[in-house]
Amino acid sequence: MAPLRKNSSMFHSLMGFARAMPRKSVYEVIKLVYRVTAATGLYEAIKSAGTGEYTPYYPYGYATYSPWFQSPFQNIYRKIRSRSLVSEDRGYIINRLCLHSLRLEGDFAECGVYKGGSAFLIASTIKQYIDKGRSLHLFDTFTGMPDTAVKERDGHTKGDIGDTSLEEVNEYLKGFSFIEFHPGFIPDTFKEVTSKQFCFVHIDVDIYQSTLDCYRFFYDRVVPGGILLCDDYGFPTYKNAAKAAVDQFFSNKPEAPIVLPTGQCLVIKL
Repeated sequence: MAPLRKNSSMFHSLMGFARAMPRKSVYEVIKLVYRVTAATGLYEAIKSAGTGEYTPYYPYGYATYSPWFQSPFQNIYRKIRSRSLVSEDRGYIINRLCLHSLRLEGDFAECGVYKGGSAFLIASTIKQYIDKGRSLHLFDTFTGMPDTAVKERDGHTKGDIGDTSLEEVNEYLKGFSFIEFHPGFIPDTFKEVTSKQFCFVHIDVDIYQSTLDCYRFFYDRVVPGGILLCDDYGFPTYKNAAKAAVDQFFSNKPEAPIVLPTGQCLVIKL
């Protein structure tokens, strides 16, 4: 498949067509295209569209540098692709922010582990640099969504995303001796780390109450310059869930949440 270059007539035609469509229709088209490309194997070809490592950036009609599709990041991402719902661009953000956080005091944490893919990414990123005595703490039920999930608000019900287990994830991550598991319900399991400080917290729990509980606990325990990263903020499904929780929590805080094109929301602790 020939690259779709940013100065080609087809590229500009597609971008013009997309701009003219209602945003809701664009979203439905994107979902359809994703399903078709995933099913037909066109995904890899579409990733290479643009000019080499540069890919089209909707809806502006130009291409931008996309290091998440290149080595060395792809060398890590290939190892987690089948065990994570996190896309390449979001994974790259996690990778970069972990490297930033290594220069700070405190432990790392992830809330919402699923099959361990993003935890593997975090652990791989920090393994060769992390100081002895520092840990990566993983919080999850490992049985799916808790009973606080409300379908109309959160897009999930109890037990959703439950095709995982503590034993399976523990086996997958056994190469990282600095990982500590905290299975159970958030916020109950937070009591095990009340005395800790953190430099990086990845929050990927989707639903409103669990997201709010994460920020309530970790906010005061993240060191200045540390990172709070919410995975689900920008996706329509979680408008009244993760997004609502973040907006509510930071409505009276000095930090300004930074919404990323990836769908993530970044907070740098002051």
